Amino acid sequence: MLFSTILVLYGKVNFTNLSRYSQISERSYRQQFQKSFNFIKGNADLIEQAIPATARQIIATDCSFVPKSGKATYGVEHFYNGCAGRAEKGLEISVLAIVDVDAKQGYTLSVQQTPPTNPKSETTRLRLENRQNLNFQISTYCDRINLLSS
Repeated sequence: MLFSTILVLYGKVNFTNLSRYSQISERSYRQQFQKSFNFIKGNADLIEQAIPATARQIIATDCSFVPKSGKATYGVEHFYNGCAGRAEKGLEISVLAIVDVDAKQGYTLSVQQTPPTNPKSETTRLRLENRQNLNFQISTYCDRINLLSS
């Protein structure tokens, strides 16, 4: 219901407009959006419906570079850009996907931004101190895989 309403909505996507173009009240939208949602579990459920149980599946990971300039965006640092063949200023995102080998189709399970190694805020710096990007990604993916199996 939500996604079909967003597709036909004219103007900004907010609770008022969502209620105008659907039969759900603005109050109901507000109450539902206050609840947390496990996107990894939700995506896994959708992927499970899309891929036949008999299909061969693998888990794939990929890091992508997003060019970014400026100082206001969180996480802007020098990351390796495969297209340029060198490190450039920007953001890096890590994607975890389930691949249907038989259909040659990948389904994104989760995307996470790689945190900066030299964060500007003291709180973030302390939290991320001594973490290497590779170790961070490996532990994150292990946690996600554990979520899928539970």
